[in-house]
Amino acid sequence: MVSLAIAGQKEFVPSLLEAPDLENAKGTRKPSYSIETVRRVKKILGKSDKLYFLIGMDAFKDIAKWHKAEELLAECDFIVAARPGYSLADVATSLPEKLRPRPEVTKLFLKGKISGPLVLRGATLHMLPETHEAVSATQIRAAAQRAGALKRLVPEIVGEYIQKERLYR
Repeated sequence: MVSLAIAGQKEFVPSLLEAPDLENAKGTRKPSYSIETVRRVKKILGKSDKLYFLIGMDAFKDIAKWHKAEELLAECDFIVAARPGYSLADVATSLPEKLRPRPEVTKLFLKGKISGPLVLRGATLHMLPETHEAVSATQIRAAAQRAGALKRLVPEIVGEYIQKERLYR
């Protein structure tokens, strides 16, 4: 889908970093976990390079349920982009329980008084309070279940591929 989406845009090059592993002897694919991807990327970065994990709040709200969530949050800094319907306070309450800040820190999120990164034991989070992109992966997955609803969210060729392959159902 990435290749389809960026076709004709020479400044972008698709990567196979997250391509699914070959099927195992049972014919099933091994799940791809973000922790594995981040660790793979870190192996190819230079010592002075900094890795950030950009994620929308709509996806971050489930971070505590992710595979090895605490390890993932410790591997790199996260940039959490605001989404309509979510407050920055939702960032704090979405973290795995061991990493959640004290309630008085969470109150600052409600008042919008956080500036700079939120540095916790085991995680560093950067808040991106304003995003001007009206599309999220969550919306795309939901739209894929409704015929024709993808047209305003993804390039036409990507929407056709999603429908043809019956993805996100």
